[in-house]
Amino acid sequence: MFMKKIAHLGYLLSVLVLAGCAHPITITPNLSTIDRKDVTPIEKNAGYFISQSDREKKVVTPGGGGDKVEYMPYRDIEAALQKVLSNLFVRVYKVPSPGDTKFIADNDISFIFVPKVETRSSSTGVMTWMATDFTLVLDCKAIDRNGAVVWEQSITGNGHAEFNEMMETGDYQLSSRRASEAVFL
Repeated sequence: MFMKKIAHLGYLLSVLVLAGCAHPITITPNLSTIDRKDVTPIEKNAGYFISQSDREKKVVTPGGGGDKVEYMPYRDIEAALQKVLSNLFVRVYKVPSPGDTKFIADNDISFIFVPKVETRSSSTGVMTWMATDFTLVLDCKAIDRNGAVVWEQSITGNGHAEFNEMMETGDYQLSSRRASEAVFL
């Protein structure tokens, strides 16, 4: 009976080890690299809208060795989106809702940018959890005060980092950061 329990415990432990787990990372780019001093700002105010549910959304994608990586893409890219827009417009506001006409009018907002984020990750490593490859797709549209779409663009950023590179730098989310920098630079 005792040996049977040990065998069951060993089986359960091996299932847990093989199932992997989700390791938290961020996909935030290095904000100091997002600078557009050579761009003449558009003499208008802009806003951006990310819903609270998107801001709180956790995403889990494959890492290496059967493990997964977990992150909050909208929360992680928000500062980069705000910085890019601040480089292009006189003022940038976080808009509570695209339908909040009072807020939009009070702040003289001409355009509201609404991002949609998709991500993918994978790894060539079978013994490590880090994602060596990461893709960030940013679909962004701008709407005017009346809600009409005036601009749309889709940008895909791919990031790759070798295992040794991540270990040497201690930056275990290097591939995701490179992907987001490719989108926002």
